[in-house]
Amino acid sequence: MNGRTVKAIIILLSVLAVSFAGIGVLKNRNAPPPEISGGSVFPDGGNGTGCQPIHDPTQVFVYDVTDGVMKFRQGTDRKIVPASVTKLLTALTALNMMPENTVITPGDELKLVAAGSSVAYIKAHHRLTLAMLVEGMLLPSGNDAAYVTAAGAARYATGNRDMSGRDAVDYFMAKVNEYAVKIGCTGTHFTVPDGLAYEGHYTTADDLVIIAKKALENPVISRCAALLTDSVKYASGHTNTWYNTNLLINPDSEYYRSSVTGLKTGSLTDAYSVLVSAVIDGKTYIIGVFSARYPEDRYIVADRIIDGLSDKT
Repeated sequence: MNGRTVKAIIILLSVLAVSFAGIGVLKNRNAPPPEISGGSVFPDGGNGTGCQPIHDPTQVFVYDVTDGVMKFRQGTDRKIVPASVTKLLTALTALNMMPENTVITPGDELKLVAAGSSVAYIKAHHRLTLAMLVEGMLLPSGNDAAYVTAAGAARYATGNRDMSGRDAVDYFMAKVNEYAVKIGCTGTHFTVPDGLAYEGHYTTADDLVIIAKKALENPVISRCAALLTDSVKYASGHTNTWYNTNLLINPDSEYYRSSVTGLKTGSLTDAYSVLVSAVIDGKTYIIGVFSARYPEDRYIVADRIIDGLSDKT
């Protein structure tokens, strides 16, 4: 790491310490004082930066894929609730269980999708390939696509086309947790395929790095996660157009960054997240911002991190 980059990171951490403390106030002047989430860790090969704790419940980490080192972490001593970032592991597990061109017909698992949650508008009479369902999970963050993927993979693996949606999803989630352990995760336990859960559904920063790296290595997931929008024609002949929820890859967004190559957003009440892959000055990074209080905050923080990582800062 050259001196210029170290200086930029030190400046970044100082900015983050102030900006995190004020994010809630900027959005809501009557908001209670932000919580203190713990001390910062910056393993830089012995070059301590003396960075200050970030006074906010937001959890942040930066991983340098090129050098294989965690550059920064904050608040990651606590379990991370991944929300829809869960869908990356759902996609990885399903693609490990069956070919991407497998055609899936939705069943009664559609009844398990929470009312009012984000959907890809998949109906029982549709027939889609697994690759299409992955796209439906990663662009519009379709919870329906996640449940259909889970049930479809379970029925394919067991050969039981009559398996109920509930039984199929339970079978699949067991496979998800098995697969997580197989790829090296040690602190992950998922209970639902869409991430719309709090209790018993959690992961860690280190495990998210493993999941993100696997996702980037997978051609189906990496392609879908980088798409801004796509029009698809199902195997049943029906058509749909999906738009990516990740504003960092949208050129019309104030948060757009050309260095961002994809991955996934997540949204729960008062807990907004984004897992980012970015190529900055020839190096690949995985950036995680989790449990942000407001939707925009995840992008604001990610933007500042990207600025700090750039030698041009």
